Parts: sequence; C-alpha cells; structure tokens
Amino acid sequence: MGERISNWQVDYGDGEGHDVQVPHAWRQDVDVRFEGPVRYTAALKVPKEPSVLWFEGVSYEAVVKVDGRTVVTHRGTWDSFEVPLSDWAGKKIQVEVDVTKNGGERFPVREVASGFLPYVFHTFGGIWGAVEVRRIGVVNQETGDGGRVLVDGPQVYVDGEPFYIRGLLHWGWYPEIGHHNAPEETIRREVKEAKRLGFNLVKFCLWVPPHRYLEVLQEEGMEAWLELPLWDPSSDPQKLEAMGEEIERIVRQYRHYDNIIVWTVGCELSQATPPEFRQYMVQLVKNLTGSPLVKDNSGGAEMYGGDLREFGDFYDYHPYCDTPFYPVVLDSLLPGARGEDPILLGEFNDIDVHRDLVHLSEEMPFWASTMPELNDQGVRWQHDLPTFITRTPLATGEEMDRHHRLMESSRSKALFIRKYVHEAVRARDAISGYVVTGIRDTPISTAGFFDDWGNPRYGTDECLPWNGPDVLFLIPTRRPPWIDGGNRPGWLDPFNHFAGQVFFKVGIHSESGSEGGLVWRILDSEGTVVSRGAESGAFVEPLVSTQVGQISWDCDMPGRYRLEAHFGRARNAWNFHVVGKDELKGWRIVDPKKITGVEGSPEAKRFLQMGGLGDWAPNSVYALDSEGTKPAPFWRESAYEFSNGAPFKDDWERLLAVSGDRVLNLADLAQFLPKTTTIETLVNRVDVRTYEEAPIMVKVTTGGGTGIVTTLRPQGGLGIQPFGLNRNAAGVALLRHLSEFLS
Repeated sequence: MGERISNWQVDYGDGEGHDVQVPHAWRQDVDVRFEGPVRYTAALKVPKEPSVLWFEGVSYEAVVKVDGRTVVTHRGTWDSFEVPLSDWAGKKIQVEVDVTKNGGERFPVREVASGFLPYVFHTFGGIWGAVEVRRIGVVNQETGDGGRVLVDGPQVYVDGEPFYIRGLLHWGWYPEIGHHNAPEETIRREVKEAKRLGFNLVKFCLWVPPHRYLEVLQEEGMEAWLELPLWDPSSDPQKLEAMGEEIERIVRQYRHYDNIIVWTVGCELSQATPPEFRQYMVQLVKNLTGSPLVKDNSGGAEMYGGDLREFGDFYDYHPYCDTPFYPVVLDSLLPGARGEDPILLGEFNDIDVHRDLVHLSEEMPFWASTMPELNDQGVRWQHDLPTFITRTPLATGEEMDRHHRLMESSRSKALFIRKYVHEAVRARDAISGYVVTGIRDTPISTAGFFDDWGNPRYGTDECLPWNGPDVLFLIPTRRPPWIDGGNRPGWLDPFNHFAGQVFFKVGIHSESGSEGGLVWRILDSEGTVVSRGAESGAFVEPLVSTQVGQISWDCDMPGRYRLEAHFGRARNAWNFHVVGKDELKGWRIVDPKKITGVEGSPEAKRFLQMGGLGDWAPNSVYALDSEGTKPAPFWRESAYEFSNGAPFKDDWERLLAVSGDRVLNLADLAQFLPKTTTIETLVNRVDVRTYEEAPIMVKVTTGGGTGIVTTLRPQGGLGIQPFGLNRNAAGVALLRHLSEFLS
C-alpha cells in the first residue's frame, strides 16, 4: 500500500476540467457510445525514495504521461500496472492519463478480453481502481497455498474436508457506480447475504473482481471461482494471442488468493477458440496456480458446439432447460464410462420473474431508457426493456393489482423451480456442485436472488432446505410405460397420487456426512397430523446420495397434504395431492394417437379431444399440441395469470405434471371455431423478458355451448411427467376442474 491519489480532473474532450474522485467511470457524462479518449489529470509529489505510480485498473487503454512525456501505454481492463517515477524523485509532477474504452471502433468487444459485461449493459471507461504512489520493493505475495484443494475422483476436498460447491453467479453489474469495483460495504453486504442463503462460493463470471472482493470472501469463509474474461472472442490468431497475454497477467496478479479454488479460461466458447489455444491456456493457468480444478471452457463443447476436444480437470455444463426435463437432462450429463472427474454445473437454473416495473418506471434508470445516448443496444441480443417499460400498463401503474399479483406469483414459481431442480441435483452424487444464475437482476435477466435494488428476493427459510450442506430429497418412483411393443422411460409423480397407497422414498446428500434416523409426518390442509413415522438410524457418507427411508400411507380421502421430514441436521417439506380414482367416468375421450392410455366412457356427454381441434363441438376440452399453437417454454422466462375459477392457480406441484411447451395462437385458432364465438382467457402466459402475452387456456362460448382449449397436457409425457391419464393424477384432477366450465 502507498499514498492514494483520489482527487483528479477529467476532460471529456471539450477542454473543460471536471473534478472527480477515483475510482471513476465516466458513465452518463457522455454518450454511452463514446469511446474516448478521455483525459484524467492529477498533481502529486514524488517521494525521494525509488517509487512507482500503481494503477489498480483502467478500462481499456491507458496512455500515461508525466509532465507531458508518454511513459507507459497499457491495454487491458482487468489487470493492474505500474508507472516508474525514478526520473522525478522528490519533484512535483503533473500526471495525465488518456483513456479509451473498449466497445468502439478502436477496440471492438470481441477483439479484446471484454468479458460478459458488454452483453449485460455496455462497456465502461475510466480509472475504475485505486491509484497509489508505492515505494519500490513493496510487492504482493505471488503464489498461494496450492494444497488447499484435493480432488479424488468426482469428490472435492478443501482443507482436508469434503466440499460441495454451492455457488452464486456474479456478472459484476453495479449500475450505481457504472463499473465493477463496488465499495467495500456493498461487497460485504452481498457476501453476507449470499452466505446466509446457503451459498459457499461466488463465481465471477467473465470478469475479474477487485482485490478487496477476494479478501472479503476470505474474511467471511467463502470460496471463489474465477472465470477469466473470454467469451465469444475473435478467432483472429493475433487477437487471441493478445488476449492470452492479458489473461496471463491477470492470473499472475490473482493466483496468491488461495480461496480461488476453481479457474476457467472462458465460457461457452463454441467455435471461437481453436483447441490448441484452449489447451495451452489450461496448462498455463495450471502451471501458474497449481490448482487441481482448471477448465478451458465453462459450458463445454458438448453443450455449445465447436471442436469437441476439451481440456482440464472437471466436466462443466450449463443446463438451462424447462423444469420437467431437468432430471432427464441431468442424467444425460452423468459420466458413464468417461473418467471420474468432478461434474460442476458452472451455470444453471436461471428463473426469470416479473420485476418491479412500476418502481423502475418511476426511477427510469439509464439502463431502461429509450435514449440511445444513455442505453444504446450495443452488442446485447436482449434489449426489450426500453421497448415496453413506457407503454405496458404493468409499468405505468394503471394495473397495480395485476402487477403485484404477477410479482408474487412469479416469485413463488421461481422458488418452486429452484427447490425442485436443486433436490434433483443433490440426488445425483456424481455432480460435485453448481453455480446458480444469478446474484442480481440485470437489464437482460430477472433471475437474481436479489432484485434491481439489491434487496433479497427469498428468505433463509425458503432456501436452506435445498441449498444447505445437507439436503433431503424425494427419490422418484420408476414406472416405465409399455408403448408400441416395448418399455419407455417413465416415472410416477411424487406430488400427485391416486387414492390408495401414497408412497415416497426419501434420500439425503450431506456435505460432511450425517448420522441419524428419518423422522416424518404427513399433515392435511388444516395442519392436522394424519400419519407419522420414524426409520432406524444410519450413517450417511459425505458427498454420497443415500436413501434413508421409505414412506407408505393408505389414503382414500382426496385433498391437499404436506410431507415434512428431517434427518440429522437436514429439514425439508413437500406439498402433495391425492386424487380420486373415478374422476374419468364422466368423460368420453377422442384420442387418435392413443396418448392418454385410457378409453373413457363412450356414453359420456363430456369430451376430451386430444392433439388437434378437428370439428368444433361444445362440452369438450381440446388439449392441443400442434395446430392453433406456437412454441414457448412453460416454466422459463414467464409469469402466469389465472382468472377466477381457473384450475391450479399458482399450484406449481400440480402444474409440473401437466405443463406443456406451447401457447395458443388465437389468430390461427379462430379459423377452427364458429364465427359467433366469444373467447375468455382462463390462464395467460406473460413473457417476463419481452412482455408478450399469450394464453395457455381459454374458454370458448358459442351458440351451442361451452368448451375449453388449452396447451396443458392432462396426459403428461414431457420429461419426467407421468405418461397417460391412468398414471397422471394431476391430469385427471385438471379434467375434473375443467368439467365445471362445460355446459
């Protein structure tokens, strides 16, 4: 440490000086598209002893002059550099720094190590870090203790203890300051909050944090994953060589932090980087750090294309999929006959919610503005917010009740998804950890554990059961259906049961091992205990997913119930439903593809029409999967509105078994319906990135009667959904609810 130089003047090219405090980014003082150069000036007294002027970081090019003479030209956003001051020992000097940011014509985003921040909002320019006069001879430690981490097959140990990575993805987005170097109080608050929610690691995704962030993590007992800023780079060999040199400088400056336990060279590199470059960079990072967890490409070629050769010490996947498919996608990523290296989900499970658009509209921050000088699209592929924030009633305050309902509904849906998916991950002990997307909402995503103002979206009690050291999970019951002459993969639904035997298998995954016995109870909707039990004690090995009990309960009373269980330190609970067996007696089923698996009652007056519309008939439920629809994920990037009486309102445990992958296209639908038709939306999908709306269920009324058209799937069949109405209790319950709309 040395004497800090904080007071500077900045000239944006108009010849006028403005007083600023460094760290500083020029933000909205100029057009966001302006690349510079911008001139910073400061006067200082050079010590008589040999010294240097140390810059923690400047984005991107810094041309440093002392008393008008150019001394150093440095290019690189993330690494520090020094300016020798020996020629001016004991003198007063004038320092000028001409700064040009990346993202313009001189340094396009893809031709330098820009990382991912330009795709979140934009590039930034300025002296973002501290500037200090330092005596020569004061150096930082260059190497850390490389022995903290040990890898044994798929298992990771830190300081000799089993370690399961529970990481939170961080993109370095701090709109309040315009650069990534947050004040210490901000860093400490978000680290403490992340730790409170069960996370033990922060992944710096394609950016390099200020040194103080790593120090705060150390003080709080948290680990780090440093993903170096290489994303969608130019394939030009000279550009790659320059980026590789910058990355080497970064690694040398950060390798002494022994709480960086994972390193990745880049992310989702696809076709951009040749395998020879990736292999070299992995070996370089390993040689410099001694880390046993180094990977060339977070996300991997198998998921993101490109040359299929991969290099490094672990598998790294980014599964972003709709909820019914998560367990089967996870199974597809298990190693099989491949090597027993750890599997890390380097990013996954992003769940966008409806953000507080009214609050944003009142503040209208620069990153939501329609003015290109404040919020030009740049290289972002997602730039929808400015197009709808000024016109949607959900932002203007004209529909406040609807706005608040969507916020709470989408939050509860996100919480269900997080819990369900993370329990599925912990049930697969070949997976050694994960990083959840992400820490905070950004202009391109609302998947944050913290909102646009840094406020927590979830509480500790909502997260620790599935994000803690010990996690209980339900083991799905297998039930392969027989279809066209053979078995296909199939499961029963743990959240929806037909009356009779209600059955669960319960497992646990414990980071450090656990000893105890399973204790459980089932409560009805009034909170009355209707069944309870306890299993004999057992010891569960660390990092090994283990069944600890099975629960069987005979229930002939349809309704909503809750299973609560604990084992050692772990606590968890699940809502479930019991459905009557005779609900299909009043239905006639038109099923040309034979996907329901049942016949129904031929004399019944209510119809379930599967697949397409065909000829319109009243008293019918049409479950569409092609004509009159268009593709859209049910769970990702969406919020839902349920009209009065619509089935399964915010009942995500039931919707999981019947959710589809399409929405209704009303324009196409109209050609199949009688001309004298009224259409009432029962369930509406709101895309929370574009705010396009499309129903997934409508009530159709004609002169002849009433019908329902939906893209929900009473027959299930997607991912882990039970296949056929004879196994899909939620599908049967859905039809019972919909029968109330039919005339």
